[in-house]
Order: sequence, then C-alpha cells, then structure tokens
Amino acid sequence: MALRRYESAAAAFAFLSLTAALSSIACGRSTPAPSTKPATATVSQAPRRAPFAVAIVVDQLSAWVAASRWPELPKDGGFARLVREGTWVKNMRYPYGVTDTAPGHAALHTGKVPAESGIVANELPDGNGGKVTILRDDSVRAVTATGVRPTPGSSAARLRADTVADRLRAAHPDALVVSVSVKDRGAILPAGKHPTHVMWFDAALDSFVTSTAFAQSYPRWATSIGDTRAVAAARQKPWELGDRAWVAEHAAGPDDQPGEGDLDGLGITFPHVARTGASFRALPASDEMILALGLAAVEAEYDPSKPTLLLLSMSASDVIGHVFGPDSWEAWDQVRKLDAKLAGLLDTLDRKYGPVSVLVAADHGNLSMPEIPPARAGVSCPSAQNASPPPDPYGRPCAAGTRLEPDALQKELVASAKAALGEGHWISGIADPYVFVTPGARALPTERRAVLDKAIRATFAKHQDGIEQLIDTRELAQRCPDVLATAKGIPARARAGEPILTLVCRAWAPVVGAGDYYMVPRVGSVFDGEIVIGKGASHGSPHLYDRTVSMLVRAPGAVAAGATIDDPVDFSAFAALEAAFVGLDTRAPRDILEAHIAR
Repeated sequence: MALRRYESAAAAFAFLSLTAALSSIACGRSTPAPSTKPATATVSQAPRRAPFAVAIVVDQLSAWVAASRWPELPKDGGFARLVREGTWVKNMRYPYGVTDTAPGHAALHTGKVPAESGIVANELPDGNGGKVTILRDDSVRAVTATGVRPTPGSSAARLRADTVADRLRAAHPDALVVSVSVKDRGAILPAGKHPTHVMWFDAALDSFVTSTAFAQSYPRWATSIGDTRAVAAARQKPWELGDRAWVAEHAAGPDDQPGEGDLDGLGITFPHVARTGASFRALPASDEMILALGLAAVEAEYDPSKPTLLLLSMSASDVIGHVFGPDSWEAWDQVRKLDAKLAGLLDTLDRKYGPVSVLVAADHGNLSMPEIPPARAGVSCPSAQNASPPPDPYGRPCAAGTRLEPDALQKELVASAKAALGEGHWISGIADPYVFVTPGARALPTERRAVLDKAIRATFAKHQDGIEQLIDTRELAQRCPDVLATAKGIPARARAGEPILTLVCRAWAPVVGAGDYYMVPRVGSVFDGEIVIGKGASHGSPHLYDRTVSMLVRAPGAVAAGATIDDPVDFSAFAALEAAFVGLDTRAPRDILEAHIAR
C-alpha cells in the first residue's frame, strides 16, 4: 500500500497536538496578559497563534540519496525526527526537463512548471562570452551592510507566477516572510516579489546581500551575522571531517577519489580551508549562516498575531556535489552536518514558537560522477552472478556518460559559425540547456539562417555520445501547444515514461532568455557545472535521477506521523501544502497529498 499508518498516526498526533498546546499555555508561551475586564461566566481562551510555516529546500538532494542515506543518520537528527513526526514522500517528481536550481525553486513555491513560471534556466549569456544569473536586474542595486552598492542586483522581475509568499502577502500585508539562501535564485524565487526580507550571498562582494528591489537598507539584525566580517570569520575556520569512521564506512572509497575538484585552493582532502567567496559556498558553514540569518529575522520581527513564513534554501549540498560528487567523503559529511543543523533548527523553533509546520524537499536530483563505479552508488548492474538485475528505480545507468562542457562547446560553435557564414558575431553563448544565437543571427535571411543551423547541428553531431537531441526552439513554438494540450495532468504526469518532447515543452517558454536550441543530454551524461571544469557531478537532464526527489511533511495533527508514500507524487503538492500551512488553501493537508499521488 502506498500510504501507510495514516489514520492511527493522525489520531496520535491530534492527542500530541492537544498535549503540546496545553503545555504551551502552562509554560506561558501563549498566555494572554492579565485582563482588567470584569469576570464573566464565559471561559476565556488564549489568543490563537497565527500560522507559522517553514519551507526548506535542500539544493541537489535526489531521492536515491535520501533513500540510501537518511536511514543511516543518527536517530536524534533532523531527518529522522521529520520522518518520525511527519510523512515521507519518497518519490516526488518534476514533470519537466530543465532540472536546475532556478526552475526548481520557482516550481516548488509556485506549483507551476517552467513553461508557466517563466524561469527556464539558471543563467543567461551576458553578451561578452560569459554568463549572468537569470535574475540579474540592471535596474536595481545590491545592498550590503555598508549601504547601496553600484553593483547590479537581482530581482524577481522574470517570475511570471505568484509564489505562495506573494499570495500570503496579498492576503495579509503584515505577514512576516523571510527567505535566505547562498544563491539569489534560492532566496528570491521562493520569496517572490514582496517579501519582508530576502537575503543571499554575493561571492564578489563576499557578503550576504539584498537588493533595492526589496529594500533600501541592510536589516540591522543581519549586520553581525551576514556581513563581510562575519563571512570572513566563518571562512577562517577549516572544514574538519566529523565522524571519520562513519564517513569512511559509508562513502566506501578514498577521500581523494578520481573526479573530485579543487575549488580555489579548497583541496580535495580534509580539512578544507576556503580562501575565496566562491569556495565559501562549498562549506557547511555557509548553511550555518543561512539558518542564523533566518532565525535572527524571526527573532527580531515575529508577531504571533501575524502569519509567518520562513523560507530556507540550503545551498552547500549543491556546490559540494558539483565539486566533489555525491559519493564523496565531503557529501557524506555534509549530509551528517546538515542533519544536525536541522535538528537544532526544529528544537529552536518548537521551543520558542510552539510546534510549527515544516516542509523539506529538493529542487532537483543528481547523478554520480562518471568516475564512480555504479555499485558504489547502489546501482545494480549485470554481472556473472546476476545477468538481469531489476532496473534501477531512478533510471541510473550502468555505463558512464560524459561531461558536456558548455564553454568548450561554445568555442566550437563560434568557430563553425564563422566557417559557415564568414566573419560576424553569430553565437551569443551557451547556458545549459540552451544554445543562444545573436540577434543578428536571428535576423538572417532564411537561406543564411539554414546555413547556420546546419553548422550548429554538424558541431553537435560530434558530441552524440553526450547529446541525445538538439531541438530548435522554433520547432518548440510550433509543436508545444498541441503537445501540452494532450499531455497528462496532475497527478498522472508524475509517473515515469512521458516522452522527452513533453518534458521539454513543460520546461520551455517563449520568453526573453529562453534560448534558440534546447540540448537534451543522454542518460548518464551531464552538463559540466563549471565550478571546477571537468570535475564533480551535475544535473539538468529530463531523466528520472534528476527529476525525482523526496519530500518530508510535518504538520502536527494534520499529517500522519511515521507514514511513507511510495507512489510518485507530483511536485505541485509542495506549494499546495505550503499554502495550506499558512491558511491560503482550505483543504486538509492529507487531502492535498492524496490528490497529488499518481497511483
């Protein structure tokens, strides 16, 4: 059965919720001030606390990692506690192809696929051969503890759908909405356009920042926690390995395994010392700062009479995966440290504010590095003992794929375009999964544009080992309306087996920055994360290992404790539950879960 221990667990949680409420009143957390009104025969009740919800995204945490590692963590850790106190959705699935951070965060917090949210990639070409964040907004400026800086900032201007936070602020303008991440996309896309506070780390400024799109000044509560001095102090402390024996046993390989990268002198073995803002992002300490900023904001501005939504995107796991791979000692140590941090967060929130509703999920999955033997990652492959093992439930392959390096591909395309068309600026750049041509190339006469198209396709024909399809977005513009009109809806689209074109059509939108060609990697191949070129692991494909994550749901009295859901669940359940936890969706959380299960 997909859904287990539901009714009895719900009853138990109802009792626990009542007990906790009585305990809260006894401890004085919700006790009203002494009344000066005459006593009446009616028994007065303590004021009801407004909804308080926490939504946490662990960047780059696939379902296969959760399934294999959460049970190995300490029983007093955060993941084990959430599994005990809530419902574990083992296979929450994204029904689109561009499995990256920005599209994933937008999807989780709006309930919309990229074709609807408009967030179709992480980055865009900057016109000078480089890339910028998709949220870059030249009309706004970065804000640090020293004031408004001349540096361009980021905003939610590209987001075409309302987040739950946007809806909450529209319904309750005084609601407290706080969002923090190392990445601008991890902070802004959950928060939407009108949060109370939104902060992210700017590696160039070596500080957590906001922008004038959201605030004209740095929050006072953040000054000693997220400014340049605080970051420098956190960076000076080396990343030391925690439980060496536990990590060595579970990682089942050396600390300096092939494929690991050295980010700005961080090194490939413990201990790691970060010397730059870029390498600081790979430290568990960056997650500590995210939590500290989020808690400081709530501590400074919490009002029990107003709804509170705390949005946290834990980014270190993603950077660590890109640099060291998900099977590394670093990845295992990170999940153990994150587990302890989540336990501390839950303890703090419950102690100070009473039991809060909590959601935890990931924005996308990942795949082991090509250098890692499949058996080490838990993939069953044919052998002399077992010629036909069952297929991997996450679609992970037995044959290693290739890393597709966007910068190298871009140079090849520039050369082939010039050879075909002569001197001129024809290729704007590559920001996976898209190839961008220049406005001049788009304006070419039909015959000349066909020459460019032939040259681009000839270049990619040399990379058929890594690229399964190269789709002209002009073709998507023609075909996607019909494809999506007949595609599966919620929750059936969460099942495996949909055509690649359907997944791509849900990933693409005819918006500025959507690119001119869509690259589909082969199973096992990945776009290089380009954090350390040619090293580490990545994601971004339409394959199951990138599209399948886990979700934990804790809602005392409203969601079963200790239950698991094995059937695939559509990702839009996350936004619906988030909305229910802050009073915007009147459905019971258990009914929301039921409505999103693809049986």
